[in-house]
Amino acid sequence: YAMEGLRDDLKRIFPDKQCSAVVFGQPTPAVDIGKTNEYVKRNVAKDEYPLLVCGGGSVGADDIYEQVTQDEFYGYKVFLNWVGNDYGEVSVEDMLLPNEMDIANELGLIVLLHVPRALRLADPQIGAGVRKLAKSYPKAKIVLAHCGRCYNPYLMRQAVGSVADLDNVYMDTSMVMDGVTIAMALREMGSERLLFATDLPVAAMLGRRVNAKDHWVDLVKEQYAKSDFRVQSNGFNATFMAHEIAVAVELGADIAGLSEAQMKGIFYDNGMGLLKSVKK
Repeated sequence: YAMEGLRDDLKRIFPDKQCSAVVFGQPTPAVDIGKTNEYVKRNVAKDEYPLLVCGGGSVGADDIYEQVTQDEFYGYKVFLNWVGNDYGEVSVEDMLLPNEMDIANELGLIVLLHVPRALRLADPQIGAGVRKLAKSYPKAKIVLAHCGRCYNPYLMRQAVGSVADLDNVYMDTSMVMDGVTIAMALREMGSERLLFATDLPVAAMLGRRVNAKDHWVDLVKEQYAKSDFRVQSNGFNATFMAHEIAVAVELGADIAGLSEAQMKGIFYDNGMGLLKSVKK
């Protein structure tokens, strides 16, 4: 997914909007981390804010410091040391080393974290790991991708209490399309720590993430490839998943009684304020 593809998708999905994007390379063992970081550094443009793929010792501490201070990276997209759905027994402590977090704390960096394990943030050990990280490194800005991977209210209800009181822990809404889930996060955490996000290119699909029993399922048009937790059909009307995320945020904000200014914060001001707070 090249940077040009991202720009084209943003114009296609939000044709009447000016979009800013947080960008980073693919954070998995499928890629060369050095090359993916170099690609982002060389191709980033105006209104694009790069994160460095690192974590778990995948990039040396000296290299991290040099790249975030000299190459305009705003923080980390934490490396995922697994493939597919094998989240296993990985802990938050496994994903980030103390020397990596020392740098994040010193510079007030953003740490975008995709939490592991089957229950995600609702797993007590994962919740405790995030709390330990936030309290040990209070100047780092820890952003939990996908609302801590809580895509439905059942997980959010179990999870949000573990981070609600932590001022340096944020959630992004990437691929979260359930308004009640968003409302629960807002009621516990407030609006200032919620950030609109899409997860492009995935959110460029026509469809919607829905809840079935205790797990999410992506209901998409038949043109997309088969995948785990994906149901293909042409028997329903669909828009871009990125639109469905935005609708869920609006619905959640309405349920939680947010003002127009607070909603604007979620879609733009909160994220821009967070980026501008990084010591550059």
